[in-house]
Amino acid sequence: MGIHYTVYCKKSVAHVTPADLLKGVTSADLPALAKGEGAAEDDIAAALDLLHVENLKPPGFVVYRLVYRPSGMRQVDVECWEARDDVQAVLDEELEELAAEGHPHFKPICAHLKQCVDVIDTSIGSPQEPVARVLGREAARWLARGFDGIIRTADQKWWQLGPHGELLPL
Repeated sequence: MGIHYTVYCKKSVAHVTPADLLKGVTSADLPALAKGEGAAEDDIAAALDLLHVENLKPPGFVVYRLVYRPSGMRQVDVECWEARDDVQAVLDEELEELAAEGHPHFKPICAHLKQCVDVIDTSIGSPQEPVARVLGREAARWLARGFDGIIRTADQKWWQLGPHGELLPL
């Protein structure tokens, strides 16, 4: 099973380019973060040497791939919902689920989701791969920071960014 970070942004990400995403992700201390996740130094160096972003559905930001391993291996995909109807359907579904479960932070999450214009999913197909976990998390963190977003993880936990970019539970 993969790991997902879903980012709900109040500001549009439509203008984000592959170069922007790469710059944003690499602004973090990736070697230290990957080492903290248990990655070997050789694996970190190899990943950073290969790291680039491909646009899988040009011309705009629909699906970008963070490539950090040789071709043919699972990478990290960052997908932005294309159609406004799709974004609204995702938001409506989230609001319905949060209300049904009586989430303790329903009000602030609901207020944020009602203002969202973009939903982006960061998908890590290799959860046992420490570098993948770091890249996926840092892509989500960069998007949340730059585009006024909150993050939902695959375990249904909600996060906001603290003053230093740290993930704080909602």
